[in-house]
Amino acid sequence: MTTHPTNRRADGPVAAAIGLLARQGFDATSVEELAEAAGMSRSTFFRKFGSKEDVVFADHERILSQVNDRLAESTQEPLAAIEHAALLVFDHHLRNRETSRARYELMQAVPALRDRELVTSHRYERAFLQHLTAQLPDGGRREHSAVAFAAAVVAVHNAFLRQWLRGAPETGAAEGGAAGAGETDAADRARAAALANELHALSGVFRPVLLGTLAAQQSPTVVVTVLTAGADKEAIAQAVRDALS
Repeated sequence: MTTHPTNRRADGPVAAAIGLLARQGFDATSVEELAEAAGMSRSTFFRKFGSKEDVVFADHERILSQVNDRLAESTQEPLAAIEHAALLVFDHHLRNRETSRARYELMQAVPALRDRELVTSHRYERAFLQHLTAQLPDGGRREHSAVAFAAAVVAVHNAFLRQWLRGAPETGAAEGGAAGAGETDAADRARAAALANELHALSGVFRPVLLGTLAAQQSPTVVVTVLTAGADKEAIAQAVRDALS
């Protein structure tokens, strides 16, 4: 996915604050120090973020808004749209590698942040579910399957994310310059592609249950006919018409 410069500028104060919290410790860092790290006054910090807990997840507020916008604007089949929305979230973490790993370290040390992470994950799940149920045929008849799919997408995404976060930080970029950075980018692209494949396979499992006849209508029809050697175009066309009748 494309990196947007405005997104990087928006994430700058959050990255600075999270980096400071990770270095100094959550309880040992004052709001004044966070505001200074973020390049703003204490009052501006409170107005923009609210609290130390809020700043740790502030970038997710923007990403969640982007997910909702992406789903609302999508013309894709609903399961495919949700796949791409989940990849948007994963791409954000890959592009903000240091901040995501610093936040992960904080969550391991501060139980209240782990609880906040669960709430954040549920909000993504709810966004996926709302989009899916709005697109489903037959209303609530598939409600439980829709809940299962939304939860499964978030679970698969989070499993990939945790595996990446728990891995040793890449040192190649620091030690090997451009070559090391290229290797890191290639590894990240491969990881994102693997997640995309897993999500696509997951959609394949749920699609017949959730979309029913709609999924069948969207699938190509394969026609097999047996013709004698040398059959002309009209004979072939007639055989296809007979097979479809």
